[in-house]
Amino acid sequence: MKSLTSADVRQMFLDFFKEKGHGVEPSASLVPHEDPTLLWINSGVATLKKYFDGRVTPENPRIVNAQKSIRTNDIENVGFTARHHTFFEMLGNFSIGDYFKEEAIVWAWEFLTSDKWIGFAPEKLAVTVHPEDDEAFAIWRDKVGLDEERIIRIEENFWDIGEGPSGPNTEIFYDRGEKYGNDPQDPELYPGGEN
Repeated sequence: MKSLTSADVRQMFLDFFKEKGHGVEPSASLVPHEDPTLLWINSGVATLKKYFDGRVTPENPRIVNAQKSIRTNDIENVGFTARHHTFFEMLGNFSIGDYFKEEAIVWAWEFLTSDKWIGFAPEKLAVTVHPEDDEAFAIWRDKVGLDEERIIRIEENFWDIGEGPSGPNTEIFYDRGEKYGNDPQDPELYPGGEN
């Protein structure tokens, strides 16, 4: 496995999606402007709502960003799990009416598994999809070539920001092995060791 800093990963992510025709949206202030629904910017998509709701048309319908974010909705988990933080930088690629699931899934896989980029071993990765999202399941199986037992249907794979865009999502997990946990009932261990 490559030894990369967070700055390396950030730059690789931005470069990868620039190669796929995305324009880079700079990280916005943590204090939202023109959005009274948020106290803090809490995700990569929060600053892009103006594009998704049609108030503004972006110069490029393909956008990539590395957005600094503060999230407090699950603050009770901070310090108890390896994945809950109040401040983090979210990397995101977005399409405003251009591409959809197939490209997003195939490109995510390419970024994570290609030796040019992150270079993860594909056999260490598993994915989750919403139980009713047969389209994403088929893309993972038929386009990416992932074995069906590495595609896990989970009810919580649904994303929303309250009012506005929402829908089923898919997530990718790196399995560090059984020594990090192997309890299928533990939600922190999705497909074999998130912590």
